[in-house]
Amino acid sequence: MYSHGVRLFCLAMCLPLRLSLATDNSYYSAGVVEYADETGTSKERVTKATAGFVTLIESNDASDLDILVFPEHVLNNGDYATFVPDPEEKITPCFSPDYELFFVEISCATRARNIYVVINVVEKELCGKDYGSDALNPCPASGVRLFNTNVVLDRRGRVISRYRKTHLWRREYYSMAVMRQPDLITFETDFGVTFGHFICFDMLFYEPAMRLIFEQNITDIIYPTYWFSELPFLSALQLQEGWAFANNVNLLAADGSNPGKRTTGSGIYAGRSGRQVAAIYQQPTVQLLKARLPKRSLGGVADPEVLPAFQPQSTTARHTGLLTYRDYNLDVFRTALLPADFVNESQRLCHGSFCCNFQVERRPIPSAAEYAAYRYRLAAYFSNETTFILVDRSEQAVCAVFACLDEELASCGRIFPDHIEVANRYYFEHIRIEAVFPAARRRLIMPSTLDGSMRPLPVLQFNWTEMPSAQLLSETQVQLELLQPKNDLLTFGIWANYYSQVPTTHNLDHLQPIVLNARSSSVAIESTSSFCLLLLALILQLR
Repeated sequence: MYSHGVRLFCLAMCLPLRLSLATDNSYYSAGVVEYADETGTSKERVTKATAGFVTLIESNDASDLDILVFPEHVLNNGDYATFVPDPEEKITPCFSPDYELFFVEISCATRARNIYVVINVVEKELCGKDYGSDALNPCPASGVRLFNTNVVLDRRGRVISRYRKTHLWRREYYSMAVMRQPDLITFETDFGVTFGHFICFDMLFYEPAMRLIFEQNITDIIYPTYWFSELPFLSALQLQEGWAFANNVNLLAADGSNPGKRTTGSGIYAGRSGRQVAAIYQQPTVQLLKARLPKRSLGGVADPEVLPAFQPQSTTARHTGLLTYRDYNLDVFRTALLPADFVNESQRLCHGSFCCNFQVERRPIPSAAEYAAYRYRLAAYFSNETTFILVDRSEQAVCAVFACLDEELASCGRIFPDHIEVANRYYFEHIRIEAVFPAARRRLIMPSTLDGSMRPLPVLQFNWTEMPSAQLLSETQVQLELLQPKNDLLTFGIWANYYSQVPTTHNLDHLQPIVLNARSSSVAIESTSSFCLLLLALILQLR
């Protein structure tokens, strides 16, 4: 907080702006909101969400923040879509009420609280033959197209940044437009940090997420999301922390909260220092999470999460209220089922020429024999016969240990339901996984870990080694090692995204390639040849 003298000086000068609220100028104060879906009609949902957002912005809990991020999808809808001004116009909706009321109210609340606020909205834009954005989608007959859009408001409530989602989720493609060239959007703040931002599914693609890091050198990312968790590799916190760790960036992730429909998990992460705060819920929840993050340009360093002393436990916390998808990619992995009573396994498992080396050690825990217990498989994979949650093509390389309900591969990527009592009959004393990952111009290799509470392991609990470090154009040897024993594990592995460049058309008419049949091609060739001969004859006559 301010010193008393600085506070008096600011009041005396009547300045509306303030310094960063972090006590050390090498840090800034960030907040993310997990927010549950409102209920009722379209109008009622927007009205309730607006009131909820304003209450959080104006709350005492937000008074010490520099920036506050809200999740995707929970504020408005197509019935109450709003125009969003171009940031170059420097418009403040609070005193330019040409927009939906919710937008005006949030702009005013932001100005009153004097912080930066990021919201996600359904944006509308007029379009026609000679006007509107350069979108992939044809302009609808209504002359109005919709975008899934992040909007950043500065301390005055002014629109300073706008990002339109590039990679939509399933049926979003039927109602939302996508820019022909992905937005690559950044914004500067008065506390000395430049942010990039994108939305939800964008995290799994090279554009814009990785371009922000590699081309713009962005170290701080804003990430509104409404994530649908999938096991064993793509649950919400697991992906957020792994992505931030692999890129060594600060990440502010705000998620919707609907665990019964697979959505929950928000957090604030400091790259290789791991999460500063993160939470995942079993019931719809509204919660503000806050943390202090280092300003990378000033050399600030975050503290990793402190590890408690290990104690073997036969029963541990389980998050069974979160519904999850199963990763059907597992069915094409090369896997090996481990014995139910194994204590020491060393194996080399290969998928084609890509090989993973495993060493896994366990120790028994006295437990009730009648309780269910997970079985475990080793897995190796490197190819492009996979998808991201059945939505887009992917190319992945994976070395992992993951849990299964029984000896069948089809039971992997699932958890025991709440009514089944589960025990840890063994704890994991040590795991080491090693592999050499092929070189690629587009590649991200990350740790992928998860326990029964749907949280990734703290960064101090494992060791991560890359040799050579961060060299895309050379093969990279990676080692992941469990340093402190762990009672329960759902996933412990190395997960690499090779960013497939094969497009997915999503069954959309306007994305389908046009293929001429043989007769049409022949006619086209004959017509072109005839035209060329006629043109040549005319040229000869003129000579």
